[in-house]
Order: sequence, then C-alpha cells, then structure tokens
Amino acid sequence: MGPGLDGVKAGGYVKKSKYGENGAEVMGVSGLEMPAFTAIMTTPFPPVGTPVIFDKLLYNGRQNYDPQTGIFTCEVPGIYYFAYHVHCKGANVWVALIRNNEPVMYTYDEYKKGFLDQASGSAVLPLQAGDTVHIMLPSDQASGLYAGQYVHSSFTGYLLYPM
Repeated sequence: MGPGLDGVKAGGYVKKSKYGENGAEVMGVSGLEMPAFTAIMTTPFPPVGTPVIFDKLLYNGRQNYDPQTGIFTCEVPGIYYFAYHVHCKGANVWVALIRNNEPVMYTYDEYKKGFLDQASGSAVLPLQAGDTVHIMLPSDQASGLYAGQYVHSSFTGYLLYPM
C-alpha cells in the first residue's frame, strides 16, 4: 500500500473488539453507532418562524433528531456537519440554519414562474451536549419551501469527531 493522506504508509483496517485487553466490555451493543441523521420533508409549505419538520427518516442513529419537532439535540459534544437541500415552488424561499435559537447561516432562492428550483446549504459547527440545530423559514415573504412525492427536501447532520 502507498502512503496515506498524512504521508505515512497506510495499513489495513483493524476490526476492534467491543472488549478491552482485560476482557472488560468497553462499548455497548450500539457502541459504534455515531450521531447521524437524514430526514426528508413530506408536506410542502411549512409554517414560518418554527422549525421545519423533516418527518420521514432515512436514518437516525442514536435518535438525536426528532421527526415530530424537526430539532436535532446534541448528545455527544463534538464537531458536526449539517446540510440541507430544499426545493422552492410558487414563491421565493429563504431558509436559516439555526443553532440554539440563533441563525448560523441563510440560504435564499428566487422562484421563477413555472419552474421548480432548489437551494442548498451546509456548515460545520461545534456543539455541546444539549445544543439544538434545526432549519427554519424566517420570513413569510419567502416561504415557498416545497416537497412532493418525488421531490424531496432534506436535512442531514452527523458527528465528524467528538470533543
């Protein structure tokens, strides 16, 4: 094998046991499962000023994303990656990525009559236990967030590494 990204020769993958050197269990049944989720929205045109509910789960490791509220709650402190991909129809769309009820970033897309359009955003965020992250429409002037049977707006987040 050649060198890895850090210039050090890469070795093979080693499967780690859930037991330590002395035979004591060091991780539970789901010990390898990290906080991660992807959810899609099934109902178009969600209300403004509240978390957008992405209610159909594709994956929800550790169950930190609540598909009834649209909110991810951090359980494992660390550096997380979040991404959203949204469609707009019938009106402009303006979405905000919210951490602890404060906007982190915004994404805007201007609707063109007769067309379906999309917008995306992503961010790497440090989170502490109890921190929350969600997507919100901040203005009724740009609330054309759309979903349909074959048009999926989505929200994803996962732990890059714990702190």
